[in-house]
Amino acid sequence: MNEFMQQKPKIFAQIITSFINYQTTFDACAQNSKAITSTKQWIECLQLLQKTLKQNITLTNEAQQVFTKSYSQAKNAEELLASSSIQDGWNELASEEQAMVRIATEIGSLSQSIASLGANVTAAQLRAGKAYIQSMVTISYGVVMGATTSVPFLSFAGALFTVGYSAYSTISSAKEVQQDLDKLTQLQTLASEEAQAAAITKAIIQTLSNMSEEFLKIDDSLPALSLLWQDELDKVNELINALQSGSDPALLTDLQTIKIASASWKTISEFVQLISLPPNVGKPVLVNTLNNTIQEQ
Repeated sequence: MNEFMQQKPKIFAQIITSFINYQTTFDACAQNSKAITSTKQWIECLQLLQKTLKQNITLTNEAQQVFTKSYSQAKNAEELLASSSIQDGWNELASEEQAMVRIATEIGSLSQSIASLGANVTAAQLRAGKAYIQSMVTISYGVVMGATTSVPFLSFAGALFTVGYSAYSTISSAKEVQQDLDKLTQLQTLASEEAQAAAITKAIIQTLSNMSEEFLKIDDSLPALSLLWQDELDKVNELINALQSGSDPALLTDLQTIKIASASWKTISEFVQLISLPPNVGKPVLVNTLNNTIQEQ
């Protein structure tokens, strides 16, 4: 997981750069198309596209390998937490199973309530130039001991994206978050310390499982991107083969409509560049279940 977080900026930069590089090369061919007077010149132009596409396929496949490795690491962490010793501990507390299930469910509800506050940054917002904010949100879980004492047990951090408002103001003004905090405290006071710890651990395992699924979604999308570049490469290869076999460039539709295709690639490239703009970094937020507080750090 840590390796992925370290490699993530580089991976996305490579993917984004691949679109920009191809569009730049494609546009150069399109702009020079009127000046091209021979089959040889067309082939040289297409070979530049061919080279860029091969590089893009390599970069995408490398990104796929890193994502796959990161997904495996996330699954390994999940399996480590979900070891037989954890299940044995849960079984030993069978008399409190319902209480543990309710606590774990409420922790999931709290996590979901916070996650749902994140902005779904849309293409329209990006094109409109709206800045979005990325803030680190940490949820600190504790074990209630007696009527007034709580001790820290586990913390879990994740990023939250907001548009126009800070993460703190967004979370602190959300009634459902405070309701989840209050309900969680009520449930924990009814369970033993061991049952609380087991329930929190179980909930964290589920969170890791959800993260693994998110990794898998990204991992599954990269082959489609690689296929996009491969399809484009196949088209370019076919054009080169046709020209080398004696086809007249004036009769090849893809060559005669290259400026129209260039406009489409320009639109895609501009959007990709908007995606690549870094978000504003917001102040971290701590959601503390030990005392039901939400603090901006």
